[in-house]
Amino acid sequence: MQEVRKMQADGPSEDLVNRAKETAKRNYETALKQNSYWLSRLQTVHLFDQDPALIVHRVERIDALTPASLQETFKKYFPMDRYTVVTLMPAPK
Repeated sequence: MQEVRKMQADGPSEDLVNRAKETAKRNYETALKQNSYWLSRLQTVHLFDQDPALIVHRVERIDALTPASLQETFKKYFPMDRYTVVTLMPAPK
């Protein structure tokens, strides 16, 4: 919860965002060479009735990320008054 508050108040650092973007780009470049990636992405765009051309524009979407846009995302999708607490219990023997 502390980290969510921090992201909402200050947003991520420029360095953190740049490192995450570089990692995402490397993972994407690797995924492009795998049939399973293409099959999964084509199924997803078909399921949501999207344009398959979106698949090859992922780098542009990655580059569009900024600390400010991520901060706004944390404010919008992680409200502090709505959360779930989960407790893992060991299975009975």
